[in-house]
Amino acid sequence: MNQPFLWGALLAFAIVAGALRLVVGHPLLRSRSVRVGPLGAAVALVSGLLLVFHCAAMFFGPWINALPLLQAPADMVRSMGVGSEIAYWVPAALLVLAWRRVWWPALAALAVAVVGVGVTMYWPYPLAVHLAWLTAIIVVGSLIPTLLLRGPRAAR
Repeated sequence: MNQPFLWGALLAFAIVAGALRLVVGHPLLRSRSVRVGPLGAAVALVSGLLLVFHCAAMFFGPWINALPLLQAPADMVRSMGVGSEIAYWVPAALLVLAWRRVWWPALAALAVAVVGVGVTMYWPYPLAVHLAWLTAIIVVGSLIPTLLLRGPRAAR
């Protein structure tokens, strides 16, 4: 599998999905969309950033190691021990929890993708299978905000 192409395509997909949402200004599936509060948005944002860090520590080690403050947590993630599992499963579960009011098929897709990534990371699966699950979680994780999430109500 050509990983640079895969990572580039996934980054492009996420950027296009986010840009589309910004240009349109509202969720694309308005009839199925839900409002996310400030706490839910903050939890989702932090969880997403922690999951991106976990993935970057595994696949882009030299870039992460270039930042001295990130080297120790990245080494812990790469050890694949209990600390690494906690660093994956806690933010993954919090992301699902933060988006719990989302249309149930989308939430189910997110939950299945989260489990798929975790299982293929910590159990002996080929890298190609893990990358397929990573693709799924990145696509679903980019589409949910684009299609289904409204921001908090503006203060009056």
